Amino acid sequence: VTISTSTKAGIVAGLAVMGGTLIAGPIGTAVGGAVGTAVAVSMSKNVVGLNQLLNDTPKEKRREIITLFSEAFREEFTETINGNPELKLLMRGGTPISVVRYMVEKDIIQDENAKKLDGILTRIS
Repeated sequence: VTISTSTKAGIVAGLAVMGGTLIAGPIGTAVGGAVGTAVAVSMSKNVVGLNQLLNDTPKEKRREIITLFSEAFREEFTETINGNPELKLLMRGGTPISVVRYMVEKDIIQDENAKKLDGILTRIS
């Protein structure tokens, strides 16, 4: 739960910042960051941090916990990326613009302003 929830909360926060920046520039970055952080905090209410987990673990078992945690994080991160086409586009070198265009084309974003944005992006790229 800790790694899965942390990964999802981080992605939500990052995408909120990206969306805010795309829509309103620097002001949007601040707003997206505030909204994304609030959502991430809400999502992570039941998360036990690694520092707390290590404090509650006997010293001789801590290295094992860190190894298991690292492996689980790597697996979760890979599954999250592979399960999300938008993130795959970004991780493979796609630009935020190409991701927004993809989302508009696939009707993931279903807003009239998004359609206008896609028209603008088509002329730019």
